[in-house]
Amino acid sequence: MEKERDPLNLKGLPLVSPPQDDWPVIQAALLQQSKRRRVARLAASTLAIAATVALAVGLFIHTPMPTQVVEPGVSAQSGVNTVESLIALSQQLESQLRMARSELGGMPTDALIYQVELEDMVAQVDEELSLNPDSLKLWSHRINLLLDLDQLYQNQLRRDYQRMASL
Repeated sequence: MEKERDPLNLKGLPLVSPPQDDWPVIQAALLQQSKRRRVARLAASTLAIAATVALAVGLFIHTPMPTQVVEPGVSAQSGVNTVESLIALSQQLESQLRMARSELGGMPTDALIYQVELEDMVAQVDEELSLNPDSLKLWSHRINLLLDLDQLYQNQLRRDYQRMASL
């Protein structure tokens, strides 16, 4: 008969039940933290959108819409200068957007949706401008959309810089 070997007398130790499982507590804490982050992101996004809309509305309201009264013998040169200045501003914003895009790696999905929507709206305005290139209203609308896009990029760049700074 062969005896079982237990040199450390482990079989003589009392049985101990494992400690309580803490996973439900940890999971609840993680979910709560995730909800707080989601709410904070939603609030920040809502605030950014509201600020962008307020800025766009403010610029649209304060953009002078000259009424062209053409008297006999007087040219409508001032209206042309206004369209040219709006075109120049539009080109300046486009170059600013190109720089912002080159600095920005990628956009999160929620911001990407707004970006695509804004770019689609700019394309629609461009189509209308191809039919009516002297429309002050269309150029103003295009500039406001480009300002919204710029604000979206600037907000994302700010978030990225804050993340890097917190590392």
